[in-house]
Amino acid sequence: MKDLVLHIGMSKTGTTTLQRAVFEKHSQVFYLGKIYKSPHARGCCSADIHDFLLPLLWPANHPLDVASARKFFNETLSSEAGSDRQIVGSWEGLSQQGIEAFNTSVERLQAACGDCRIMITVRNPVERLPSMYLQHLRGNRAKLENTFISFQEWLYSQTQRLGGLDQVFGYRDYIEIAINQFGRDNVGVFVYEQFQADANQYLQEVSGFLGIDPDETIALADGQRLHSRLSSSQLARIEELNSSLLGRLRWRLASGQKRKELVGFLDPNQSHDSDSTGAAAQIELAPEVIERIENAARSGNRWLVECLGLELEAYGYPL
Repeated sequence: MKDLVLHIGMSKTGTTTLQRAVFEKHSQVFYLGKIYKSPHARGCCSADIHDFLLPLLWPANHPLDVASARKFFNETLSSEAGSDRQIVGSWEGLSQQGIEAFNTSVERLQAACGDCRIMITVRNPVERLPSMYLQHLRGNRAKLENTFISFQEWLYSQTQRLGGLDQVFGYRDYIEIAINQFGRDNVGVFVYEQFQADANQYLQEVSGFLGIDPDETIALADGQRLHSRLSSSQLARIEELNSSLLGRLRWRLASGQKRKELVGFLDPNQSHDSDSTGAAAQIELAPEVIERIENAARSGNRWLVECLGLELEAYGYPL
């Protein structure tokens, strides 16, 4: 019987590329979700699988019937996957649901599915946090919402929500909980910067952890970078609109189509289609903000180096 591999992200670490290019299409993967444009809740591949996963992965207010869950996994999922496909689920939000909820999830996963495996990719927070903010900003504008917050305001809100700056990128705690629950060999930790530097090597290592054919993985992911980003021109337009009372008023009074045009979406009918004519947007961090992030990240990074042997120094992680 195959075990369950749960990919918990993190966000802005190439997760979308793995989900859409590899997990959805690889012949040796039985993919539970997150599936792009799935008709089922949380992007699950079926309603039954969503109902099975709901108390396991999103445990708040969802009681678990362990016997029923174990039966569904052993008899239904394992049968559908067969002996030649690895069961995989991938939801990047699981790496930011809060430590207490994640601890409950891994305990429930083991009770229902046995010794699962957890996969996570980390990224230097000095680079990841601005990327997360731009994703927030793009999602906010794609939904045509009125509200706008600066990077500093966004970072403060995330810090307050999660209980500390280190919790905004708290990969160490999630990894340690997973290791304590399932054992070191069942937790695969990968480095996003390696994906950028040598995508084939990264994908080979991911395939090795999953136990799937690396050549097919590499072929599927070749040239795929599937998460759309704000362009520098779009960011400039957003900042201009929010820099004055007149600009904010103009946005509030505009129709949905006009708002898309104001931001610079190419196709007025597709708010997720980005302006590809300009360079990707960048957020310039003040030196004191970089110092705060680095100070908050050092302890967790050193733990990853000392306990897991990750070569973070080569990629500029604060140690």
